[in-house]
Amino acid sequence: MRHNIFPQPVVHTHIVYLLTLILLFWAAISSADDGVTTLLRFPQLNIRAGQPVLLKAYFHNESPKATEFTFPDSLSLRIQDVGGTTILVTAVETDTSAAAVLRPGEFLTKEYRVVLPALFQGTTEISAVDSPKTAVLINILREGSSPGQMLAGSEQETGNDEYPSLESLFSLYQPYAVNFSAYKPMYFLVGTDPEKSKFQISFKYRPFNPAGSLSQRFPGLSGLNFAYTQTSFWDLASSSAPFEDTSYKPELFFLTKNWSTRPKWMQGLFVQSGFQHESNGRGGEFSRSTNTAYINPTLIFFDADSELGLQISPKLSAYFNNDNDTNPDLADYRGNVSLEVKFGKADGIVSSTQLRFAEQGLSVQTDLSYPLSKLLKNNFDLFFQIQYCNMLAESLINYKARDQSMRIGFSIVR
Repeated sequence: MRHNIFPQPVVHTHIVYLLTLILLFWAAISSADDGVTTLLRFPQLNIRAGQPVLLKAYFHNESPKATEFTFPDSLSLRIQDVGGTTILVTAVETDTSAAAVLRPGEFLTKEYRVVLPALFQGTTEISAVDSPKTAVLINILREGSSPGQMLAGSEQETGNDEYPSLESLFSLYQPYAVNFSAYKPMYFLVGTDPEKSKFQISFKYRPFNPAGSLSQRFPGLSGLNFAYTQTSFWDLASSSAPFEDTSYKPELFFLTKNWSTRPKWMQGLFVQSGFQHESNGRGGEFSRSTNTAYINPTLIFFDADSELGLQISPKLSAYFNNDNDTNPDLADYRGNVSLEVKFGKADGIVSSTQLRFAEQGLSVQTDLSYPLSKLLKNNFDLFFQIQYCNMLAESLINYKARDQSMRIGFSIVR
């Protein structure tokens, strides 16, 4: 029996060697500096915390040769106060830009939007993470204060705390945390029938720095994302409150930038394509799993004056390596075509409806959400959410059953 144990580590060692070679290859490619330095310019010296501000980024070619440059869709910025406390924030582009050739000594500019955190007050140093030597100084104002009040009281209010919060110290050791972001809606909902309660968490991670030399050489890398979504169905009516089923959905996908060839009357056109694995992590007759490849265009219509927006997202999926022992006909209940439509106001009520078209029938899920901060004077950062489902295969365990349920609760991403 013992001779069966040893072959597995050999396979694992080969995998480690392969991954190490890949990492070394990427490191060798990215080690060649493209010679482009990022400089920042803010519209004024005094900037109020918590308010969006537009900054200009200057991309200067300091190398002796011309280089093809692709504008990053976001910038990682390092903020540091006079005491050395440091955090990272992300500035996002305000419009799309085409690639251009940067000749030696030339520079290009692009506008980005950023919100400076209220953690810092007074004189603060800001720089692009990839160009730390080009820092600029600004004065961050607390909400409700004037520039004179802030300058006069900055020394007293700053105190001697080098790290006034855990986050300020945490950010020093987690510089890549800015690449994490929300993905699918995240909520906790209690069913009007508590047996049908449900919660979901979801996030994505972008491993490649869009301003890095590797993304500049291969612009498509900045659109690559890893994602994870977990949906759990919770029986809160039972004394032990068991989980009836949980779907684990790791995912790898590519998301394009806003297409510049879109019609003028359309504010956004994005295309996402990728692969998703879904399973419920159970064994035997209760095991369920499937894999899908998909393409998912998203059309955005937005009116800046009214802040009303409409999102239309059709999705085409193909199943492969489906578990033919326990859910061979899952596609008949899930379908290959779905449609999501969202409509609402940015700071108000938003409705989201998902439709799935399958051989066994139509499935629908509708969500209504409203920010509680509007009702509680900006003191509670959650959405109130109502969800109605009339779906086949909402959960994997009973994918042939049609479930109807009404749920009420809270969400942090809608």
